[in-house]
Amino acid sequence: MQKRLNGNCHCGAIRVALTMDESASLSPRHCGCDFCQRHAALYVSVPAGQLTLTLAEPDRVSRYRFGHETATFLLCQQCGVLAAATCELEGQLYAVLNANVLAPPLTVDKGSVPVADYEAEGIDVRLDRRRQRWISRVTVVEGSPA
Repeated sequence: MQKRLNGNCHCGAIRVALTMDESASLSPRHCGCDFCQRHAALYVSVPAGQLTLTLAEPDRVSRYRFGHETATFLLCQQCGVLAAATCELEGQLYAVLNANVLAPPLTVDKGSVPVADYEAEGIDVRLDRRRQRWISRVTVVEGSPA
């Protein structure tokens, strides 16, 4: 059986739909970098899941890269919400989802969620981790589907 989790940024310019096996579990985590901490991002991923990112108003979506520039962060220019980060590896798009955009929200004690420190990670190790842990089936749809 499959379950689907939906959500969006505050204004709806970015919508998300995560489909995963009913038995799959989400393990929320915080990234310790300044950018993610300032956005209070709570990341989740299901490697075998499927994520659809609908950019209903593409002109309102910023794509931000920093550091090693191996990930692209999708932020809404209108409401300021960080929705997800993507990474293209060998022609395949991977993503991690900010659970704060899900509706209804995840029931989790955010204070007990571990903070990961990836600063010492080499690029090869970082990309391998993303291949293993990030959502491996990602579709980006630009514009509202008919």
